[in-house]
Amino acid sequence: MADLREQQLQFANHLRNPELFSAPEGMDERRLQVYRDLFFNNIMQLLASTFPVMRSILDDAQWRALVRDFYTLHRCETPLFPWIAGEFVGYLFDERDGAGDFPFLQELAHYEWSEIALRHEADCAVEVARVGDKPVLSPLCWMLSYHYPVHRIGKDFLPQQAGALPTCLLMYRNADDEIKFVESNPATFRLLQLLMDNELKSVEAVAAQLVKEMQRADATALLTMVKNTLAQFVSDGVLLV
Repeated sequence: MADLREQQLQFANHLRNPELFSAPEGMDERRLQVYRDLFFNNIMQLLASTFPVMRSILDDAQWRALVRDFYTLHRCETPLFPWIAGEFVGYLFDERDGAGDFPFLQELAHYEWSEIALRHEADCAVEVARVGDKPVLSPLCWMLSYHYPVHRIGKDFLPQQAGALPTCLLMYRNADDEIKFVESNPATFRLLQLLMDNELKSVEAVAAQLVKEMQRADATALLTMVKNTLAQFVSDGVLLV
């Protein structure tokens, strides 16, 4: 049994990195090549379908080298194909050198992966201790903040410098299971954070705190804006009442 396990490990290491690890003795080279191509191409196609924007901005050689580096270096903790793309994001942030990559590559990967992850997020009954008249943030709405405008990146837009302000995006899954996103701003993000503060018992209290933090004199106008924003978010499914 030990010999079989050692052979399996040697075979797996060879498939992962054939330049470093030799195949078990006696295996036919033509069949080995079939396995090598099958495993690697499956991963390459999986990642291309999950990260279409990233794939579109890299040429064939760049894409193949990137996937090969992931395939060789990273040790996936899941056998499930839908979640391997998440492992790829972790690899980009934690393991890849990144020298020569686009400066936004990590954030773009996270943005593209978030859409897939949210699509697979399980439906769940929201049980919260409601405070006052405040709506609550849907668990199927994610607040995403990036240094680069990742939602605009494509072949014709490849920023080399981070934006002066963060790119704030609300990504959510609506009642029809459609993935939507709203380009937001730091003030709206702060509004949503304040909604989750249990010390603030009402929408009016949330607006008052926002007025204080933003040093706004027009409290009445801001309260109206807050209520309109919240009503729109409730209609969209970003907030639950």
